Amino acid sequence: MSLGLDEHSRNARKLCMSVEQLLSKASGSSSPKEALEVLEDCKGKLDTIQGLLAGMDQLVGHEPSAKRDVWKQKVSNQRDEHNSLHRAWNKEYTRFGGKDKYENERAALLGDRYPGGG
Repeated sequence: MSLGLDEHSRNARKLCMSVEQLLSKASGSSSPKEALEVLEDCKGKLDTIQGLLAGMDQLVGHEPSAKRDVWKQKVSNQRDEHNSLHRAWNKEYTRFGGKDKYENERAALLGDRYPGGG
């Protein structure tokens, strides 16, 4: 089972590094449109990391007790890193007006789904 955990952990770490680079690129961008595009890519990677962490949680339960505690700590550390990156993403997304875009898209979707009640 460790091979599955190792691979999940490695993939999550690579994605975290990629998100860090993309956040840096977005924060240095002079164009809000370009920054929002980069941040959308970041969001997809953050969602993928979240899925990998959920998979790792399941795999940890199948590890022998000697390795289980070590893996629980590794998963916890990666979850902390994911949470930190997600907070940084939220900050940048809000800074570039993404929250307004999200709320407008949500209102449009809900308006389509519930005419007159949006």
